[in-house]
Amino acid sequence: MKVVNLLEFINKAKDLYTLDYANFVGVNFLDLITEDEQFTQKIDLGVIYVSQKTFDQYTIVDGLNRIVSLSLLLHAVCECYKKTTVQNEKAIKTIRNKYLLSGNKLKLRLFDNSIYSKIIFGERLSGHEKQSAMFQLLHGFWSQIKSENLQAASIFTMLKKIFVTVVETDGVSKRNLYYKLNNNRELNQLVLITDFLRENGIDDKWNLIKNKYFVNDNDLIQFLNNFFITKFNYKKFRQERLYENFVNYFETMMQYMPEDIIIKKIKNSAALYSDIINVNFKSEDVKQAFIKIKKYSGEDTYAYILEVYEDYMTGSISESTFIEILDTISDYLKTRQNTNNDVSFNELIQYLNAFITCK
Repeated sequence: MKVVNLLEFINKAKDLYTLDYANFVGVNFLDLITEDEQFTQKIDLGVIYVSQKTFDQYTIVDGLNRIVSLSLLLHAVCECYKKTTVQNEKAIKTIRNKYLLSGNKLKLRLFDNSIYSKIIFGERLSGHEKQSAMFQLLHGFWSQIKSENLQAASIFTMLKKIFVTVVETDGVSKRNLYYKLNNNRELNQLVLITDFLRENGIDDKWNLIKNKYFVNDNDLIQFLNNFFITKFNYKKFRQERLYENFVNYFETMMQYMPEDIIIKKIKNSAALYSDIINVNFKSEDVKQAFIKIKKYSGEDTYAYILEVYEDYMTGSISESTFIEILDTISDYLKTRQNTNNDVSFNELIQYLNAFITCK
Protein backbone atom coordinates (compact mmCIF):
# COMPACT_ATOMS: atom_id res chain seq x y z
CA MET A 1 0.00 0.00 0.00
CA LYS A 2 1.44 3.36 -1.01
CA VAL A 3 0.22 6.93 -1.43
CA VAL A 4 1.03 8.31 -4.89
CA ASN A 5 0.12 11.17 -7.16
CA LEU A 6 -2.52 9.82 -9.56
CA LEU A 7 -0.95 11.60 -12.52
CA GLU A 8 2.45 10.04 -11.81
CA PHE A 9 0.96 6.60 -11.29
CA ILE A 10 -0.50 6.72 -14.81
CA ASN A 11 2.79 8.08 -16.16
CA LYS A 12 4.91 5.27 -14.70
CA ALA A 13 2.58 2.49 -15.82
CA LYS A 14 3.28 1.09 -19.28
CA ASP A 15 -0.15 -0.54 -19.62
CA LEU A 16 -3.32 -0.30 -17.56
CA TYR A 17 -5.76 -3.17 -18.08
CA THR A 18 -9.38 -3.15 -16.96
CA LEU A 19 -12.03 -5.70 -15.99
CA ASP A 20 -14.74 -6.92 -18.37
CA TYR A 21 -17.51 -6.10 -15.92
CA ALA A 22 -16.39 -2.67 -14.69
CA ASN A 23 -18.74 0.10 -15.83
CA PHE A 24 -17.84 3.77 -16.19
CA VAL A 25 -19.25 6.68 -14.19
CA GLY A 26 -17.47 9.99 -14.73
CA VAL A 27 -15.63 12.12 -12.17
CA ASN A 28 -15.44 15.86 -12.84
CA PHE A 29 -11.94 16.82 -11.72
CA LEU A 30 -12.45 20.42 -12.82
CA ASP A 31 -14.92 20.95 -9.98
CA LEU A 32 -11.93 20.55 -7.65
CA ILE A 33 -10.51 23.82 -9.03
CA THR A 34 -13.56 25.80 -7.93
CA GLU A 35 -13.34 24.22 -4.47
CA ASP A 36 -9.77 25.39 -3.83
CA GLU A 37 -8.24 27.64 -6.48
CA GLN A 38 -4.98 28.00 -4.54
CA PHE A 39 -4.54 24.23 -3.95
CA THR A 40 -3.07 24.76 -0.53
CA GLN A 41 -3.63 21.13 0.45
CA LYS A 42 -3.34 17.81 -1.32
CA ILE A 43 -6.54 16.25 -2.64
CA ASP A 44 -7.16 12.71 -1.39
CA LEU A 45 -9.22 10.62 -3.84
CA GLY A 46 -9.23 7.51 -1.71
CA VAL A 47 -8.08 3.99 -2.51
CA ILE A 48 -7.36 2.42 -5.88
CA TYR A 49 -7.02 -1.36 -6.01
CA VAL A 50 -4.72 -2.84 -8.65
CA SER A 51 -3.29 -6.20 -9.56
CA GLN A 52 0.29 -6.04 -10.84
CA LYS A 53 0.83 -8.08 -14.02
CA THR A 54 4.49 -7.11 -14.52
CA PHE A 55 6.77 -4.39 -13.16
CA ASP A 56 4.96 -1.64 -15.08
CA GLN A 57 1.69 -3.30 -16.09
CA TYR A 58 -1.40 -3.26 -13.88
CA THR A 59 -5.00 -4.41 -13.93
CA ILE A 60 -7.31 -1.83 -12.38
CA VAL A 61 -9.57 -3.71 -9.96
CA ASP A 62 -11.25 -0.61 -8.52
CA GLY A 63 -10.50 2.95 -9.55
CA LEU A 64 -11.52 2.85 -13.20
CA ASN A 65 -13.74 5.93 -12.98
CA ARG A 66 -10.99 8.14 -11.61
CA ILE A 67 -8.38 6.97 -14.13
CA VAL A 68 -10.65 7.17 -17.19
CA SER A 69 -11.94 10.58 -16.10
CA LEU A 70 -8.41 11.89 -15.63
CA SER A 71 -7.41 10.56 -19.06
CA LEU A 72 -10.40 12.27 -20.66
CA LEU A 73 -9.53 15.55 -18.92
CA LEU A 74 -5.96 15.34 -20.24
CA HIS A 75 -7.31 14.74 -23.75
CA ALA A 76 -9.68 17.69 -23.38
CA VAL A 77 -6.78 19.94 -22.38
CA CYS A 78 -4.85 18.79 -25.46
CA GLU A 79 -7.83 19.48 -27.72
CA CYS A 80 -8.48 22.92 -26.24
CA TYR A 81 -4.87 24.09 -26.71
CA LYS A 82 -3.87 22.37 -29.95
CA LYS A 83 -2.77 24.59 -32.85
CA THR A 84 -2.26 27.56 -30.54
CA THR A 85 1.50 27.91 -29.98
CA VAL A 86 4.60 25.86 -30.69
CA GLN A 87 5.16 25.50 -26.95
CA ASN A 88 1.63 24.16 -26.46
CA GLU A 89 2.11 21.67 -29.30
CA LYS A 90 5.19 20.29 -27.55
CA ALA A 91 3.30 20.10 -24.26
CA ILE A 92 0.41 18.27 -25.94
CA LYS A 93 2.80 15.71 -27.42
CA THR A 94 4.36 15.19 -23.99
CA ILE A 95 0.96 14.73 -22.33
CA ARG A 96 -0.15 12.16 -24.88
CA ASN A 97 3.10 10.18 -24.71
CA LYS A 98 3.29 10.19 -20.91
CA TYR A 99 -0.33 9.67 -19.91
CA LEU A 100 -2.49 8.51 -22.82
CA LEU A 101 -0.34 6.32 -25.06
CA SER A 102 2.10 3.46 -24.68
CA GLY A 103 4.07 3.69 -27.90
CA ASN A 104 1.46 3.91 -30.63
CA LYS A 105 -1.20 2.09 -28.59
CA LEU A 106 -3.56 3.21 -25.87
CA LYS A 107 -2.07 3.02 -22.39
CA LEU A 108 -5.52 2.37 -20.90
CA ARG A 109 -6.90 -0.96 -22.18
CA LEU A 110 -10.64 -0.85 -21.61
CA PHE A 111 -12.62 -4.03 -22.24
CA ASP A 112 -14.71 -2.13 -24.80
CA ASN A 113 -12.20 0.31 -26.18
CA SER A 114 -14.23 1.50 -29.17
CA ILE A 115 -15.51 4.89 -27.96
CA TYR A 116 -12.45 5.68 -25.82
CA SER A 117 -10.14 4.78 -28.72
CA LYS A 118 -12.06 6.99 -31.14
CA ILE A 119 -11.89 9.88 -28.67
CA ILE A 120 -8.14 9.64 -28.03
CA PHE A 121 -7.24 9.11 -31.70
CA GLY A 122 -9.64 11.80 -32.92
CA GLU A 123 -11.89 9.52 -34.98
CA ARG A 124 -15.46 10.40 -35.90
CA LEU A 125 -18.13 9.31 -33.43
CA SER A 126 -21.70 8.39 -34.32
CA GLY A 127 -24.67 10.19 -32.81
CA HIS A 128 -25.27 7.21 -30.52
CA GLU A 129 -21.64 7.18 -29.37
CA LYS A 130 -21.90 10.87 -28.53
CA GLN A 131 -24.61 9.97 -26.02
CA SER A 132 -22.15 7.80 -24.08
CA ALA A 133 -21.03 8.77 -20.57
CA MET A 134 -17.43 9.13 -21.79
CA PHE A 135 -18.19 11.61 -24.54
CA GLN A 136 -20.59 13.54 -22.32
CA LEU A 137 -17.89 13.95 -19.68
CA LEU A 138 -15.32 14.93 -22.30
CA HIS A 139 -17.72 17.50 -23.76
CA GLY A 140 -18.30 18.83 -20.25
CA PHE A 141 -14.54 19.26 -19.79
CA TRP A 142 -14.24 21.12 -23.11
CA SER A 143 -17.13 23.44 -22.25
CA GLN A 144 -15.90 24.14 -18.73
CA ILE A 145 -12.32 24.89 -19.82
CA LYS A 146 -13.60 27.31 -22.46
CA SER A 147 -16.40 28.98 -20.48
CA GLU A 148 -14.33 29.45 -17.32
CA ASN A 149 -11.15 30.23 -19.25
CA LEU A 150 -9.22 27.63 -17.28
CA GLN A 151 -5.51 27.65 -17.98
CA ALA A 152 -3.58 24.45 -18.58
CA ALA A 153 -1.09 25.47 -15.89
CA SER A 154 -3.88 25.75 -13.31
CA ILE A 155 -5.28 22.38 -14.28
CA PHE A 156 -1.89 20.71 -13.89
CA THR A 157 -1.30 22.44 -10.56
CA MET A 158 -4.54 20.86 -9.41
CA LEU A 159 -3.64 17.44 -10.83
CA LYS A 160 -0.29 17.43 -9.05
CA LYS A 161 -2.21 17.77 -5.77
CA ILE A 162 -4.36 14.70 -6.40
CA PHE A 163 -3.22 11.65 -4.47
CA VAL A 164 -4.57 8.12 -4.16
CA THR A 165 -3.68 5.16 -2.00
CA VAL A 166 -2.70 2.27 -4.30
CA VAL A 167 -3.34 -1.19 -2.87
CA GLU A 168 -2.01 -4.25 -4.71
CA THR A 169 -4.35 -7.23 -4.59
CA ASP A 170 -2.17 -10.19 -5.58
CA GLY A 171 -3.67 -13.50 -4.48
CA VAL A 172 -7.17 -12.03 -4.13
CA SER A 173 -10.04 -12.72 -6.55
CA LYS A 174 -10.30 -9.54 -8.62
CA ARG A 175 -13.93 -10.15 -9.44
CA ASN A 176 -15.01 -10.79 -5.84
CA LEU A 177 -13.14 -7.74 -4.59
CA TYR A 178 -14.71 -5.57 -7.28
CA TYR A 179 -18.15 -6.92 -6.39
CA LYS A 180 -17.70 -6.27 -2.66
CA LEU A 181 -16.44 -2.73 -3.26
CA ASN A 182 -19.21 -1.82 -5.71
CA ASN A 183 -22.28 -3.79 -4.64
CA ASN A 184 -23.97 -0.63 -3.38
CA ARG A 185 -24.57 0.53 -6.96
CA GLU A 186 -25.90 -0.99 -10.14
CA LEU A 187 -23.63 -3.69 -11.56
CA ASN A 188 -24.00 -5.90 -14.63
CA GLN A 189 -24.74 -9.13 -12.80
CA LEU A 190 -24.78 -11.24 -15.98
CA VAL A 191 -21.28 -10.15 -17.00
CA LEU A 192 -20.02 -11.01 -13.52
CA ILE A 193 -21.61 -14.46 -13.82
CA THR A 194 -20.07 -15.00 -17.26
CA ASP A 195 -16.64 -14.10 -15.91
CA PHE A 196 -17.10 -16.53 -13.00
CA LEU A 197 -17.99 -19.32 -15.44
CA ARG A 198 -15.08 -18.39 -17.70
CA GLU A 199 -12.80 -18.92 -14.71
CA ASN A 200 -14.32 -22.40 -14.40
CA GLY A 201 -13.93 -23.13 -18.12
CA ILE A 202 -17.62 -23.44 -19.00
CA ASP A 203 -18.56 -19.98 -20.26
CA ASP A 204 -19.09 -21.42 -23.76
CA LYS A 205 -21.85 -23.69 -22.44
CA TRP A 206 -23.36 -20.75 -20.56
CA ASN A 207 -23.37 -18.62 -23.72
CA LEU A 208 -25.19 -21.40 -25.58
CA ILE A 209 -27.91 -21.36 -22.89
CA LYS A 210 -28.31 -17.59 -23.16
CA ASN A 211 -28.44 -17.58 -26.95
CA LYS A 212 -30.79 -20.55 -27.30
CA TYR A 213 -33.42 -19.89 -24.65
CA PHE A 214 -33.52 -16.16 -23.92
CA VAL A 215 -34.26 -13.36 -26.36
CA ASN A 216 -33.20 -10.63 -23.97
CA ASP A 217 -31.23 -10.23 -20.76
CA ASN A 218 -34.31 -9.43 -18.70
CA ASP A 219 -35.81 -12.87 -19.41
CA LEU A 220 -32.52 -14.49 -18.39
CA ILE A 221 -32.38 -12.45 -15.18
CA GLN A 222 -35.95 -13.43 -14.31
CA PHE A 223 -35.15 -17.08 -15.00
CA LEU A 224 -32.15 -17.01 -12.67
CA ASN A 225 -34.11 -15.25 -9.94
CA ASN A 226 -36.90 -17.82 -10.18
CA PHE A 227 -34.44 -20.70 -10.50
CA PHE A 228 -32.77 -19.71 -7.22
CA ILE A 229 -36.10 -19.16 -5.49
CA THR A 230 -36.81 -22.84 -6.13
CA LYS A 231 -33.38 -23.81 -4.81
CA PHE A 232 -33.50 -21.73 -1.61
CA ASN A 233 -36.93 -22.49 -0.11
CA TYR A 234 -38.88 -19.77 -1.88
CA LYS A 235 -36.95 -16.87 -0.44
CA LYS A 236 -37.21 -13.77 -2.56
CA PHE A 237 -33.80 -12.63 -3.78
CA ARG A 238 -32.94 -9.13 -4.81
CA GLN A 239 -31.84 -8.75 -8.40
CA GLU A 240 -28.73 -6.82 -7.37
CA ARG A 241 -27.50 -9.97 -5.58
CA LEU A 242 -27.95 -12.27 -8.56
CA TYR A 243 -24.21 -12.85 -9.06
CA GLU A 244 -23.76 -13.60 -5.36
CA ASN A 245 -26.63 -16.10 -5.41
CA PHE A 246 -25.25 -17.76 -8.54
CA VAL A 247 -21.78 -18.21 -7.04
CA ASN A 248 -23.21 -19.52 -3.76
CA TYR A 249 -25.33 -22.08 -5.60
CA PHE A 250 -22.58 -23.11 -7.99
CA GLU A 251 -19.86 -23.50 -5.38
CA THR A 252 -22.21 -25.46 -3.11
CA MET A 253 -23.12 -27.83 -5.95
CA MET A 254 -19.46 -28.25 -6.92
CA GLN A 255 -18.94 -30.12 -3.66
CA TYR A 256 -21.12 -32.91 -5.05
CA MET A 257 -20.77 -32.85 -8.85
CA PRO A 258 -18.50 -31.48 -11.61
CA GLU A 259 -19.09 -28.13 -13.28
CA ASP A 260 -20.43 -29.54 -16.57
CA ILE A 261 -23.17 -31.45 -14.73
CA ILE A 262 -24.20 -28.31 -12.84
CA ILE A 263 -24.41 -26.26 -16.03
CA LYS A 264 -26.41 -29.08 -17.63
CA LYS A 265 -28.94 -28.88 -14.78
CA ILE A 266 -29.22 -25.12 -15.32
CA LYS A 267 -29.66 -25.72 -19.05
CA ASN A 268 -32.50 -28.19 -18.46
CA SER A 269 -34.28 -25.71 -16.21
CA ALA A 270 -33.66 -22.90 -18.72
CA ALA A 271 -35.35 -24.95 -21.44
CA LEU A 272 -38.40 -25.46 -19.24
CA TYR A 273 -38.51 -21.81 -18.23
CA SER A 274 -38.36 -20.85 -21.90
CA ASP A 275 -41.44 -23.04 -22.42
CA ILE A 276 -43.18 -21.18 -19.60
CA ILE A 277 -42.53 -17.62 -20.81
CA ASN A 278 -43.28 -18.57 -24.43
CA VAL A 279 -46.26 -20.84 -23.58
CA ASN A 280 -44.59 -23.63 -25.52
CA PHE A 281 -46.19 -26.87 -24.26
CA LYS A 282 -46.78 -30.03 -26.30
CA SER A 283 -50.06 -30.71 -24.53
CA GLU A 284 -52.85 -28.41 -25.69
CA ASP A 285 -54.61 -28.81 -22.33
CA VAL A 286 -51.49 -27.68 -20.46
CA LYS A 287 -51.08 -24.78 -22.88
CA GLN A 288 -54.65 -23.58 -22.36
CA ALA A 289 -54.29 -23.86 -18.58
CA PHE A 290 -51.16 -21.75 -18.68
CA ILE A 291 -52.64 -19.13 -21.00
CA LYS A 292 -55.05 -18.28 -18.19
CA ILE A 293 -52.10 -17.72 -15.85
CA LYS A 294 -50.54 -15.33 -18.38
CA LYS A 295 -53.91 -13.58 -18.73
CA TYR A 296 -54.02 -12.84 -15.01
CA SER A 297 -50.40 -11.58 -14.79
CA GLY A 298 -49.01 -14.57 -12.94
CA GLU A 299 -45.29 -13.86 -13.40
CA ASP A 300 -44.71 -14.05 -9.65
CA THR A 301 -45.88 -17.70 -9.72
CA TYR A 302 -43.34 -18.82 -12.34
CA ALA A 303 -40.79 -19.97 -9.77
CA TYR A 304 -43.26 -22.43 -8.29
CA ILE A 305 -44.55 -23.45 -11.72
CA LEU A 306 -40.98 -24.13 -12.86
CA GLU A 307 -40.48 -26.59 -10.03
CA VAL A 308 -43.82 -28.32 -10.64
CA TYR A 309 -43.14 -28.39 -14.39
CA GLU A 310 -39.85 -30.19 -13.66
CA ASP A 311 -41.80 -32.76 -11.62
CA TYR A 312 -44.25 -33.19 -14.51
CA MET A 313 -41.48 -33.65 -17.09
CA THR A 314 -39.72 -36.27 -14.94
CA GLY A 315 -42.97 -38.17 -14.39
CA SER A 316 -43.23 -37.38 -10.68
CA ILE A 317 -46.74 -36.01 -11.22
CA SER A 318 -49.31 -36.75 -13.90
CA GLU A 319 -50.55 -34.38 -16.57
CA SER A 320 -53.96 -34.18 -14.93
CA THR A 321 -52.36 -33.19 -11.61
CA PHE A 322 -50.19 -30.60 -13.35
CA ILE A 323 -53.21 -29.10 -15.08
CA GLU A 324 -55.18 -29.07 -11.82
CA ILE A 325 -52.33 -27.16 -10.15
CA LEU A 326 -52.24 -24.64 -13.01
CA ASP A 327 -56.00 -24.18 -12.81
CA THR A 328 -55.81 -23.60 -9.04
CA ILE A 329 -53.10 -20.99 -9.59
CA SER A 330 -55.11 -19.23 -12.31
CA ASP A 331 -58.20 -19.17 -10.04
CA TYR A 332 -56.07 -17.59 -7.31
CA LEU A 333 -54.71 -15.01 -9.76
CA LYS A 334 -58.17 -14.16 -11.07
CA THR A 335 -59.43 -13.59 -7.55
CA ARG A 336 -56.35 -11.54 -6.69
CA GLN A 337 -56.87 -9.35 -9.73
CA ASN A 338 -60.59 -8.75 -9.17
CA THR A 339 -60.74 -8.46 -5.36
CA ASN A 340 -58.64 -7.46 -2.39
CA ASN A 341 -57.31 -10.99 -2.02
CA ASP A 342 -55.29 -11.18 1.20
CA VAL A 343 -54.21 -14.81 0.71
CA SER A 344 -50.49 -14.79 -0.05
CA PHE A 345 -49.16 -17.06 -2.75
CA ASN A 346 -46.86 -18.69 -0.19
CA GLU A 347 -49.95 -19.93 1.64
CA LEU A 348 -51.29 -21.27 -1.62
CA ILE A 349 -47.98 -23.06 -2.18
CA GLN A 350 -48.45 -24.94 1.10
CA TYR A 351 -51.88 -26.05 -0.06
CA LEU A 352 -50.61 -27.08 -3.49
CA ASN A 353 -47.72 -29.05 -2.00
CA ALA A 354 -50.14 -30.87 0.27
CA PHE A 355 -52.34 -31.54 -2.74
CA ILE A 356 -49.40 -32.99 -4.70
CA THR A 357 -48.46 -35.22 -1.73
CA CYS A 358 -52.01 -36.59 -1.57
CA LYS A 359 -51.89 -37.34 -5.30
